[in-house]
Amino acid sequence: MTPAVRADMEARADRALRRGELAEAFELFEHLLAAFPREEALALKLAHLRDSLQPEELQHLKNRVREPQRLPLGPASPMQEGERLFTLGDYVGAAAAYRRALQERPGNELVLERLAELYRMAREMPVQSPTDRALPAKKEDRLQALLDRLASRRRLKRD
Repeated sequence: MTPAVRADMEARADRALRRGELAEAFELFEHLLAAFPREEALALKLAHLRDSLQPEELQHLKNRVREPQRLPLGPASPMQEGERLFTLGDYVGAAAAYRRALQERPGNELVLERLAELYRMAREMPVQSPTDRALPAKKEDRLQALLDRLASRRRLKRD
């Protein structure tokens, strides 16, 4: 297992744990601990997870039968699509998905937090041209213009 794969797997396990997806977190931490048995931090995380579970829950997790994974046809929700696009660096697409998620669940704190984060990222981009100062007055249009600018700069850096 490469360091990048390990870091990704550990990040997924931590994220699953934060989201309350205990079965996924348990499975990922066990797999990591099997690959790195001398890693004390992983052993400690798995021990904390085991301690937080009831004995019946722990037994259920150990005895559960893994279903073969089916390829998802698409994201289950706009929130998941926003998370996926944000991770890929498609901030404009992520903002659009988060806006759809906000329409489905108005006032959702997590969606509002993600949109605020995207807005902050777009505002913190360095001013590189006189047109950056001439942004639309309407909040939604301004956000879209800043996200478009952010996305175009990101694409230029990759080329």
